[in-house]
Amino acid sequence: MQEKIKTPEEKAEKIKEVFKELNRKFQEDEATRVAQSMQLPYFDLRNFPIDEQALLTVPEPKAKMAAAIPFYKEKKIIKLGFVDPSNKDLRSLVTDLQKQGLKVEQYLVSQSAFEGALKQYNRILVAPVRHNSEIEIRRDKDSLEKLKNLSKARDLPETTELLATIISAALAANSSDIHLEPEKEHLRIRFRVDGVLQDTAQLPLDAYAHLLSRIKLAANLKLNVTTMPQDGRITVVTAQKPIDLRVSLLPSAYGESIVIRVLGTEGVTVDIEQLGLSVRDLEILQGELDKPNGMILTTGPTGSGKTTTLYAFLRYLNRGGVKIITLEDPVEYKIEGITQTPIDYGAHMDFAKGLRSILRQDPDIVMVGEIRDFETAETAASASLTGHVVLSTLHTNNAAGAIPRLMDLGVKAVTLAPALNALIAQRLVRKICQECKKIYKPDHTELSRVQLVLANVPKNRLPKHLAFYHSAGCKACHGLGYKGRIGVFEVFAVDGSIEKLIYEGASTRDIKKSATAAGMTTMQQDAILKAAQGLTDLAEVWRVTEE
Repeated sequence: MQEKIKTPEEKAEKIKEVFKELNRKFQEDEATRVAQSMQLPYFDLRNFPIDEQALLTVPEPKAKMAAAIPFYKEKKIIKLGFVDPSNKDLRSLVTDLQKQGLKVEQYLVSQSAFEGALKQYNRILVAPVRHNSEIEIRRDKDSLEKLKNLSKARDLPETTELLATIISAALAANSSDIHLEPEKEHLRIRFRVDGVLQDTAQLPLDAYAHLLSRIKLAANLKLNVTTMPQDGRITVVTAQKPIDLRVSLLPSAYGESIVIRVLGTEGVTVDIEQLGLSVRDLEILQGELDKPNGMILTTGPTGSGKTTTLYAFLRYLNRGGVKIITLEDPVEYKIEGITQTPIDYGAHMDFAKGLRSILRQDPDIVMVGEIRDFETAETAASASLTGHVVLSTLHTNNAAGAIPRLMDLGVKAVTLAPALNALIAQRLVRKICQECKKIYKPDHTELSRVQLVLANVPKNRLPKHLAFYHSAGCKACHGLGYKGRIGVFEVFAVDGSIEKLIYEGASTRDIKKSATAAGMTTMQQDAILKAAQGLTDLAEVWRVTEE
């Protein structure tokens, strides 16, 4: 039988696979040679079935840091494959395992085999740690498709398995929120992905009743309360990290609406350089953060990335030799070396009272989750004048609007002007999928609009040629055309001219005009410049930055 003629693409793919295999073989040969020269035992992990129980003994972040992976466990013996015997984290990991009473057998493995084995963490079972929860979740990339298929299924799985599938699908989709909404004839399931709610599945109403009871049990909520809002938490432990699920129930026309917020409790790993700030804005903020006192505020609506920005600032400032205390509602992410205090309204611990209390703890740096009232605003401003760096957030549409907002709360200009160091406004735009993005030419109307917005941006900040992109959607982005989000910002330092405007009680418009004249890039300008870099598209720019 004549062999089918391959297309050029198929030939290229075949050649690519051959080279990959040759590279893997070379790495195995090199690992064997190194093992022999150092008189170390060697193990070929390429086709070895990784033991799930062994993986559970070492969290994925630790495995990555040590470049080592546990691949087999039997009773008190664990086999550990490592890439670099001189890795300090490897020694620490071995010590930790030995403290657990395990005998550690170590083997040198190749880098490519280690990277392949790491992928097995995505198949580990996830188990909530609450005593009253028996949910187990298998986190895998197919769970989203499984959930969608349940909309057509005649028979649904058991309630615990169904809830596990929903949560697993949300994790696979990188969803920030799970919405379970009872309607007249069915349960509507939606996931918020990259800031946008997306319909995911529809299930029968009888499934909703069972799910509601299961969630209430897992979150330690009252089963018999159906006419009042309730809030609770479920913590699930994955091989990668613990994940908190914050549960909110709200009475609605057809039952209790359920929203589950997915929180990562292991810590925010975004550094200040990774926020998406321009070179100018980054330099301004690093300069202001390095000052011994003063207040830095970030503004924007809920879900605009303010918390991530504040945590990036905290990571930047958390260098040792300083005491950092935060006041949060709630503590969403944990950072080592920082004292994080949750708001507790039931115990009459609000932002104002909490701030006064933490200032008695001799902090150098204070982060207040949000400024909502005069007392908090006044205390924060006063603290920044007495040797403290104060970080906080406000709900305003732009950076300049923070100043009139604080004055509306009752903070006097004589306190506010010297207290403020810098102001930031931000939004999150969806990033276009890098796998399927294509260059395109905007029509005359849209291009004119772009040019009008960029008219006062200095030429040295503009690319030589403006090019824009869009994405049609592909398998990598689930057909959406977008994958992930990035911040767009406007940033200005409070200089002499801004201080003068504060004393004069100037409007938001006048403050923004002064900041722009001094070189501030507006959020819309920043978003367009990111679109020109191929990070987002113009449709997303207009959607997010239009006031």
